[in-house]
Amino acid sequence: MRTFLILILFACAMGANAQEQVKHIRPKSICQMPKISAEEYKNSPEELDREDLSETERERLGDLTVYTDLYAGYCSWYCGGVILSVKASSCLKPQGHFSYEAEHAHDFNHESVWAEGATGQGIGEWLEYEFPGTCPRITTVNILNGHVKSDKAWRENSRPKAIKMYYMGKPYAILELENSRTLQCFDVGVLGPHDENAPNWTLRFEILDVYPGEKYADTVISELYFDGIDVH
Repeated sequence: MRTFLILILFACAMGANAQEQVKHIRPKSICQMPKISAEEYKNSPEELDREDLSETERERLGDLTVYTDLYAGYCSWYCGGVILSVKASSCLKPQGHFSYEAEHAHDFNHESVWAEGATGQGIGEWLEYEFPGTCPRITTVNILNGHVKSDKAWRENSRPKAIKMYYMGKPYAILELENSRTLQCFDVGVLGPHDENAPNWTLRFEILDVYPGEKYADTVISELYFDGIDVH
């Protein structure tokens, strides 16, 4: 009996060590939300290309990485990358004209969001993306953390502090997010078989910890999308 208990304790310790060995990844880059609206961005291509912008104008335009990623239509990993489905463990029920389904985390619209629908702040809730075996490999996970539509919406709603990432159903890494209304980009290595004979595969993103909102417990992700290789 004593030997049996020792074996159980050993197995538990090994499991705990395995959890601890999952790598923690901090953002490789962080991009602030632009000071102009998406509509202003879409309606002012000539202004954005001007070389004689004043310092005041440059400060107003700021870092437009978020908008160019979502709205510019430039060539990217998505020229070959394919997402078969996006699903979630739960979704907040629609509020008036607004809905919060999983697909909103991958619709390239910073104003629509996925919000988990569990009791409390959503610890353990998840988003899961499915890819075909032939899909180009992924090297970067990009997260618009929280309800970034406005500073007020961002402050009022909870947002992830730590996300556990599963690759093909197995724990792979913990993404450590900053508490800021930003686009946070994570270098996650090279993921995916990129083989015509390979089966479909998945990436799951599970909420481990949150930054509490000032008003709502709902935890929100505005966008979670990818970059990678094998496209050109």
